Amino acid sequence: MTGLADYGPLFREAYAALHGGHPDEPSATDSGRRPEESLEESLARSHSEALDRLRARFEASEPPKELRMAHGLLCRLLECAAQADSVLAAQVESYRCGNFQDSISHSDRLHSVVSESARLDRDLILALRKAEEASPGTLSALGIEESAPEP
Repeated sequence: MTGLADYGPLFREAYAALHGGHPDEPSATDSGRRPEESLEESLARSHSEALDRLRARFEASEPPKELRMAHGLLCRLLECAAQADSVLAAQVESYRCGNFQDSISHSDRLHSVVSESARLDRDLILALRKAEEASPGTLSALGIEESAPEP
């Protein structure tokens, strides 16, 4: 099991990858476009590869006991993000080629992946709140600023 101080940077990196990252970080999607790839395919592939590398590192880490649920949810969110990239690229390619029925099918699949991601994100927020309630100071030690309580 890893301590919060050691686990925090990896957790924040995974969370930031899903929520926009930091403006001062280099792009994780710059792995080079292959000759046979469309721009959409290249962007989806390179972003998916970056997410897969991050997910592998994250899954290999041992979270502190109080963050096991949040850890599992974040792993699943990383997987959903890679799926969304792939499905979106397929949708754009189908549309570009005039295959509108396939484009609609991909759009439906994308909607499903995005809906699942939103559900997982809500569950992650709840898991983080529970971790904080069970062990006050967890979020601070993790390096996550707790938002002000709702009125």
